Amino acid sequence: MARRPFRSLASVLIGLLIYIPNAGCGAVARFTADLVQDGDRKKGVTYYVGGAGPIGNIGFLSVPRGMKEAGYAGYVEIFDWQSVTAAIDQVALERNRNKAVDLSVKIRRQVRFHPDVPVNIVALSAGTGIAAFALEMLPEDVKINNVVFLASSLSSRYDLTRALRRVRGAAYAFHSPDDPVLRTLVPLTGTVDRRGAEAGVAGLEGFRLPRGGAPDMREQYEKLHNVPYRREFNRYGYSGGHTDCTRREFVARYIAPLLMRSIDGISERRRPDRISRMDGPMESPTQR
Repeated sequence: MARRPFRSLASVLIGLLIYIPNAGCGAVARFTADLVQDGDRKKGVTYYVGGAGPIGNIGFLSVPRGMKEAGYAGYVEIFDWQSVTAAIDQVALERNRNKAVDLSVKIRRQVRFHPDVPVNIVALSAGTGIAAFALEMLPEDVKINNVVFLASSLSSRYDLTRALRRVRGAAYAFHSPDDPVLRTLVPLTGTVDRRGAEAGVAGLEGFRLPRGGAPDMREQYEKLHNVPYRREFNRYGYSGGHTDCTRREFVARYIAPLLMRSIDGISERRRPDRISRMDGPMESPTQR
């Protein structure tokens, strides 16, 4: 099947002028993201779960464009879960779990009906809570390929064991100690899983092994890679802030290649000039 032509910026603006009066911010994000990509759902689906609040879907354009630039042939679907304020989204645990149910249903249907199509998640800030909760809710026989947590507002010792059981490949957590939002606001609101910031914030220091835990906790945590901020990221638009990790250049150089690795025989063709690897060491929670 021929791929749809890549839409121009003009078509995006025209579409927005028609669509905005009748839609909310999340709906606009989904609509606009569809205009700037031509991915094929038969070749893969990556769910992008943005951060909190009405502007939480920052990255709704740059993530699909970065994925495309890296050679990703699949489709990036924007998952809309935000309310009217960032504070509500960060603290409303019951509401967030209900939104996670919606995401888990989407994933389950996708995997059930298209078992050979790779599924990934990229989540930002409070959206990492939605992603983790959704993975926990999946049946044990429903697995995704990879998940990427960006600037996570989960507590660093949040127990990811159950979520990681639903990950076939790997989980990556990009974190920066200089993230201004996580450093200044999370101490006031608490983490998205309702812990105090003094317990540690994953987006500042990475994830750590929880105390106690299930018998297979260490085995599951072997899938998890903490990726600390490095100066070289600056060249690709990520300066250690809260949302600049969603920049198109950074997504293309570092995030997309992690999602396109071959898993269980499933692989995608990548342009040789876009193949990149994660240079330097990644941290394991079991080493800390």
